Amino acid sequence: MIPEKLKQTDQCLIELLRDRLSLLTASNIPAEEQLAQVRPLLASAGIPESIWTNLVNGCHAALSSVASSPTHKATPRNITIIGGHGRMGRFFTQQLTAVGHNVSILENEDWEYADQLLGSAELVIVCVPIKWTVDVIKRAVQYLAPTTALCDITSLKTEPVKAMLEYHRGPVMGLHPMFGPNVKSFAEQKVVACPGRNDDSFEWLLDFIKSQGGEVILSTPEEHDYMMVIIQATRHFSRFSVGVFLAQEGIDIERSLSMSSPSYRQEIEIIKRLFAQSSHLCVDIMLATQDRCQAIAKLADTYNRLARLVGRKDRATLIEEFENAQSFFSEENITSAKLSQENHADRHLSRYRMPVVPNRS
Repeated sequence: MIPEKLKQTDQCLIELLRDRLSLLTASNIPAEEQLAQVRPLLASAGIPESIWTNLVNGCHAALSSVASSPTHKATPRNITIIGGHGRMGRFFTQQLTAVGHNVSILENEDWEYADQLLGSAELVIVCVPIKWTVDVIKRAVQYLAPTTALCDITSLKTEPVKAMLEYHRGPVMGLHPMFGPNVKSFAEQKVVACPGRNDDSFEWLLDFIKSQGGEVILSTPEEHDYMMVIIQATRHFSRFSVGVFLAQEGIDIERSLSMSSPSYRQEIEIIKRLFAQSSHLCVDIMLATQDRCQAIAKLADTYNRLARLVGRKDRATLIEEFENAQSFFSEENITSAKLSQENHADRHLSRYRMPVVPNRS
C-alpha cells in the first residue's frame, strides 16, 4: 500500500505541474534558463540537477506534443531518407510523417529504385554511418534534380558538406542532431545546422524543428567539427575509460550505488547509457578523424601527468593544477569567453546568415 503522506505529496506535485504547464504555455522560458534560476535551490536541497532537468524537459515535451498534434499538419513534401530504417532514420521518418509529409526510404538493397525514390524528392536526408556518408552522397547525387535539397545528419560536417557542395548543384546543408535516437521528439533538443548553399530551401525544415520545441544552432562545418572533438570524442573516451576500469576491477555497481552520493549515481547512469549504445558507433565517434585521435591522446597524457603527481603525493602541484582549472571555470572567465566567442561567431558566420526562423513552440 502507498503511504497516505506519499499520496498527498503526489497530489500536490500534480497540481503544481498543472500550474507549471500553464505558465510555460504563456511564457515559453528556455529550459537552460529555468535550470540556471533554480540551481542554487537544488544544491541547497540536495536534489540532483538531473531530476529537475528531466522534469523541465518532460513539461516541454508535453507542450510540444500538443503543438504537433494531427491538427497541425504541414504542407506535404516528398522526402527520401537514405538509411531510413536505422535508428536515427526511423526517428526522422516518424517525426516528418506525423505532420503529413510523404517520406520514402532508400536502403542499400533499394538502389535499383533510386531514380524514383530520389528523382522526385524535394528533400533528401543522408542518414548512414560516418564511414559511408561521402560515398553515399556521391552515389545519390546523380539521381537528384537541381532543385532537390540535400542534407546529411552525421556527426562530422566538413567532409560531408564539402562533398555535397562539390557533387550536387542544388541546395545543401549539413545537420547534426545533438541527441540519440531514444528521444521521442525534438522538444528541448539541439540541432546544429551548417549552411552550404541556397539556405532558404531548408527554412521549412528548420522551422519544423523549432515548432516541435527544438533549438537550431548555426555553425560553419569547421567550427562544428572542432567543437565535436571536445563535446563528443574526448567525452566518450573519458567515460569509456571509467567504464572499462570499473569492469576491469569487477566493481559491484549496485552495492556502490547503495552508499553513493547523487553525483556518483548520475555519473554511473551516464556511463551505463554509453555502454547501452552500439559499440561500433561509440568507437567510430572516437576514431572519426585524426583531430579526435590526437585530442584523446592529449587527454590521456593529462591523465598520466596528473596520475604521476598523485603517485608522488605532490600535493602542492596538484593544488596548483586544481586552482588553474578553477580559475578557467570561474563565472567571470566563462562569461568573458562567451562574449568573445559570440563576437567571433557573428563575424565568422556572417556570410552564412540565414532568415530568422520563428519559434512557434
